[in-house]
Amino acid sequence: MSQTASVFSSPSETTSPLPCRADERLDLIRREAARARTAPHLDFFRACSLLTLDADRAPIVFARALLRVLGQALGQRPVFLRPGSDTTSFDEDWLMRLLDRLESGDHDSVHFLLRRRVPHDYRRSVAFLLHGLVSRPDRPA
Repeated sequence: MSQTASVFSSPSETTSPLPCRADERLDLIRREAARARTAPHLDFFRACSLLTLDADRAPIVFARALLRVLGQALGQRPVFLRPGSDTTSFDEDWLMRLLDRLESGDHDSVHFLLRRRVPHDYRRSVAFLLHGLVSRPDRPA
């Protein structure tokens, strides 16, 4: 198993693109956030260097990397609720809005949302992880 696979996945799981529906996407993010809480600490810049560019695995691998280092970029642990919760946290709303604006090509809004919460030193890496998260093998780049 490669170093990337050992850091971001378990050998028995299958991967699929990030769901298109917002509620399914948020539940996936919440499940992965819960998993990230129990995973060993991972340095932000090391996480970015270990990522795969395999289109089939990229969304889930990038999601796991982002969720394991997001607290470091924000300066505090983000709040993610349980999958299926009727309410959303500020952190969940912010992240879902970022993903939505990124997919729609609204780069000004993405830049604004990142500038409001992410220090300059982390913005490029967070943007890289977000781009990898929304990449889908069934869509052209």
